[in-house]
Amino acid sequence: MIAVSSEGISPVATSDAVTVSNNSHKADWNQYWSEENAHKHPDGPSVALRELLEDHRWLLPKGRCLLAGCGNGHDAVYLSKRGVPCVAIDFCSTAIEKAQEISEEAGTSSSGKLSFAVQDFFTLQPTTRFTVAYERGLFSAIHWSRRKRWAEIYAQMIVPQGTLIVILYPLIQRSQPPPYRVTMAECEHYLKRYFVLVRADPNCRCIEGQEGNEILSVWKRL
Repeated sequence: MIAVSSEGISPVATSDAVTVSNNSHKADWNQYWSEENAHKHPDGPSVALRELLEDHRWLLPKGRCLLAGCGNGHDAVYLSKRGVPCVAIDFCSTAIEKAQEISEEAGTSSSGKLSFAVQDFFTLQPTTRFTVAYERGLFSAIHWSRRKRWAEIYAQMIVPQGTLIVILYPLIQRSQPPPYRVTMAECEHYLKRYFVLVRADPNCRCIEGQEGNEILSVWKRL
């Protein structure tokens, strides 16, 4: 794993059992992000995220943003271009390689506002905290047994009154998991101890073919 302490996060040791489990999932996700599956990859930032910030003019608190499960980095590049300093992580090395390529093509790789790291979300510990965190799909990519810990990590990583943006999908199970079908009630169940829900949009814009299969939610850290 890549230590990124200077950006506010660093890895912690994991058990052999967790490592074996993670490695099996890494193989699946590395396959997903391979060139042969390029037709499945996002070719731009989340439509729902753009709608939130551009159409609804949602203001993010000033400070650094953590993007967990960043995939090929389009959302990280988008936020960076809007002036948001970002730390983007994914445990899939193939995804991070693609993200770095996309960042370089977009001219954000040398901006000083965006960094990528191969890092498992579940082995993070904060050295400093973030004012914003964003994810699209991490919640659905993990087994339900790890979701309590998912919420705890976000609570540790985000400052009081900070913002967490979670785009939930799929709401309809269309393929063999992961990703797992998720609901807004599930997400709220795990986050409500640490966050208050300030916006939920079940009618957020989606890419063609995904209508009704996403919910954009915005949470404030207590």
